[in-house]
Amino acid sequence: MTIFKKASFLATAAAVMMFAQSCKKGQEGDNRNLTAGALAIVHIPTDALGRIVPNSGTTLTLSAGNTYLLDSVTRVPSGYSLVIPAGTTIQTGTAKTYTVTNPENPADVQTRSIAGVLVVEKGGKLFANGTSSAPVVFTAATASPAPGDFGGVVLLGNAPTNKVNPQIEGLPKAPVAGGNTYGGTVAADNSGSLTYVRIEYPGVPLFTNQEINGLTLGGVGSGTVLEHIQVSYSADDSFEFFGGTVNAKYLIANSGDDDDFDFDFGYSGNIQFAVGLKDPTTTHSVSGGASDANGIESDNDATGSTATPTTRPTLSNFTLLGYSANATSLRNGNRWRRGSSLIIKNSVIGGFPGGAAFETVNATSANFSYNALHAFTSLYPAGTAPAFVSNVTTSSVLTGVGTALGLGAAPFYTSAAAYNVNALRPIAAPASAGANFTGLPAFFSATTYLGAVAPASSSNWVAEPWVVL
Repeated sequence: MTIFKKASFLATAAAVMMFAQSCKKGQEGDNRNLTAGALAIVHIPTDALGRIVPNSGTTLTLSAGNTYLLDSVTRVPSGYSLVIPAGTTIQTGTAKTYTVTNPENPADVQTRSIAGVLVVEKGGKLFANGTSSAPVVFTAATASPAPGDFGGVVLLGNAPTNKVNPQIEGLPKAPVAGGNTYGGTVAADNSGSLTYVRIEYPGVPLFTNQEINGLTLGGVGSGTVLEHIQVSYSADDSFEFFGGTVNAKYLIANSGDDDDFDFDFGYSGNIQFAVGLKDPTTTHSVSGGASDANGIESDNDATGSTATPTTRPTLSNFTLLGYSANATSLRNGNRWRRGSSLIIKNSVIGGFPGGAAFETVNATSANFSYNALHAFTSLYPAGTAPAFVSNVTTSSVLTGVGTALGLGAAPFYTSAAAYNVNALRPIAAPASAGANFTGLPAFFSATTYLGAVAPASSSNWVAEPWVVL
């Protein structure tokens, strides 16, 4: 795989001794501070059940600029908050061996060694607010990291889903009953805020179809703030939304193994300005012997039922890019299936064998319009374009490298040492003009261009210092 360039993750740190003194760890030696030369690396303090130990009331506030180790599965329980200031790095800590049972086959009982997983339970809050020049970084602790070397970040909330008392996938049994449940009736539920955050090398496969993603969101409400978040080199999906109503802007899914953005169980939020990039030098997920890596995948549920609320994300200004040449290791730019509905407008999708696959879609209020769509093999792999597809510019050939999409000369991720983020800018039709925001909620900022990045006359948010490609 390609290891992307990264800033120094070992920031100067001061040992916070009160953390270690108040901490009761389940494994001997876990509450020690590790030092490398003059740098101190501090374990995030947890009790014997893996729950954070506050340093003020019910809040644990980390020290800005420090490096912390995230041990096993660390939990922020209901009523508690974890505050991570700008410039702080969170690395994979000490692993713990868990006995886990496959929910799809209870006779399948295995042991798994897990570290670097942060779970914010229903009623808990995470405030990880970096800045453009000092992001909050979750990453692996190894010198040559690979996908899966960090666990992942999981937010669970009380917003609606179409399941009854669902349990979030990919986690071992919670030490306290209800710790893995999500969903409720509070659409505006608040799980905190994540701004200017990078999550690198995440992904923990417990069983097939039971994995921890880069950023997993279960029943997260619209009171939660998600802006300027990058997930890189995930061993599973980069972002997955299980129900909920949370909105988001400025997301980057970089070189994930599976889907860039995955929606399930009644998710109904809004997302604008999102980039998905596939790296041809990495591996990709396989299902039934064929690639199952998509730019977007969306299901109402696993069986395609009519359970409500219906999964229907409202999306605008996405740029989803596969490869600059056809390859069997990818599947579709979009895959809408199993009763999901959709609204996606003003987006650029290309570089996949399939363009937009509409498989047993709930067409009620669905809308796929004002997009630039490319595919090497089939623009609409599931058949002809449905009636809700309109005003889409299509191409089955990439003239040059990406110019059929109206982007820069080399917009696809390569193994080069530095990625040219300015290649994501629209320079010609169809991406440079023609956006339409009719019918979209006030959440969306109107643009004239398609895709996630503005033309050269405006600033390029993907080129800001918090982004690493």
